Amino acid sequence: MKKTLYKYISVLTLLVSIYSCQLTEELDDYEPLYSLDAEDAIDTQETAELALVGAYSGFTQRSLGSPFPDMFIIPDVLSGYSTVGRIFSSDPEEAAFIQNDPISTGTVRTLNIYTGLYEFINRTNWIISTVEELDDDIFEPKVRRIEIIAEAKILRALGHFYLLRNFGQFYDINSKYGINTRLEPSKSAKAYSRDSVLETYETILKDLEYGIENGPSLRTKGYTNSTFAKGLKARVLLYMQRYSEAANVAKEIIESSSSNFSLEPTFLSIFDDHESSIIFQSSEILFGTRGEPAATIGMGSYYSGFFATITQDYLDAVNGSLNVNGQIIDIGGSERTEEIFFPNSSYGGYYSTKYTSNFTDGDYDMIYHMRMAEVYLIFAEANARANNVVTPEALEALNTIRLRAGATSTGEDGFNTYPTSISLDQFLTAVRYEKLAELYSEGGETWYDLIRYDYSDGFNSGFQVSDVKASATDPDKFILPIPTETIDAGGNVIIQNPGYDD
Repeated sequence: MKKTLYKYISVLTLLVSIYSCQLTEELDDYEPLYSLDAEDAIDTQETAELALVGAYSGFTQRSLGSPFPDMFIIPDVLSGYSTVGRIFSSDPEEAAFIQNDPISTGTVRTLNIYTGLYEFINRTNWIISTVEELDDDIFEPKVRRIEIIAEAKILRALGHFYLLRNFGQFYDINSKYGINTRLEPSKSAKAYSRDSVLETYETILKDLEYGIENGPSLRTKGYTNSTFAKGLKARVLLYMQRYSEAANVAKEIIESSSSNFSLEPTFLSIFDDHESSIIFQSSEILFGTRGEPAATIGMGSYYSGFFATITQDYLDAVNGSLNVNGQIIDIGGSERTEEIFFPNSSYGGYYSTKYTSNFTDGDYDMIYHMRMAEVYLIFAEANARANNVVTPEALEALNTIRLRAGATSTGEDGFNTYPTSISLDQFLTAVRYEKLAELYSEGGETWYDLIRYDYSDGFNSGFQVSDVKASATDPDKFILPIPTETIDAGGNVIIQNPGYDD
């Protein structure tokens, strides 16, 4: 692995202003001025807060090794619901994503995701290890010390989770191909072997439990909080196929929702004001981070067609319908299709107004790590799978999201709610399509759903990823390879993923 991943505070950039430091400012208002050794630098509440801001900045500052936006866009390319724009389509790495045959050597984007996430995790480890040694008395209020640790642990859990679902067999709890989880600051170039998938999940869950218990209830939506930790726990449990537990956690969030965490009245209201900072305050968001369109690295700049363009295959899918016992039910609804995806005459394909772009007014851009809508859909799927039947509660959760998108409950053909006569198989398919319509281009969840559904049916039987993307026939290539350069740099301690040994 790159030596830079293991160098004290080169991985933990402190954003310090000598003359004026307002810790309540938004992350974008900080500028990195210099770096210090963490053990010396984090010794007051002010420096601890600044170090935490430095960790959050890993989501938004590409110059600091951020894995964004590649990590969110590449899964959409693998699914076939996006493709690489014309400018990059001839590059070997990007062409390989299109063909579902990622390359392991000489990569740029894959390497950026892998090293960027470990760099991000190392920042959190420095915060946790140093703030744990400080005294409560230097914090105001005193509980803030524990909250800082909790925020850092939630971020660390998120980093490990993102690593696992990109580079580990996240869908198979019995697989040995997890990731190397790091819980201490890296002080050398020493490499460590991979944990199993189960061990990786257990590490993630332990951090999330700490965050649920000790995290702040809410600062702003740009910072982690106990509700987001609970939501991520529900997603993790769903991936682990611990369906009853996933449903219970999701239900807790839904039933305890307040004005701070609740569904927006309409789908479009989440994304429709890129000219105001109001977009960062939506009740829908559990946790999100600012994009940086002015730095040409915002999600919208990429989804405009510059790097990736949304395909006709996607629009065909969400503009399609499901036959539920003779009733033809439309999937997407106009709010989530015609009013948010538009033809792109400059680059081809379509672009999304979920983000600012070359074709959208405004400079405010939010990267969505999790929304309340996903919590409802996690509950719907997990509850149905746990009970092996479509319960009234699962159906209500699914239909709540459809009603919010403008569906009617007439029982006729068209964009309606799903009826009580829906079978379990039909229902699970409906949930997958609902997530496709609701959450697409917000984090790659669509791709990971395809893999989970394929695995639950037993790869190569029942539903298959290749039903959606013809070239996605090899389950080994459903996850990315660990970059060869990092394996070599670590003395071959890390074992490559199956199917990528050259």
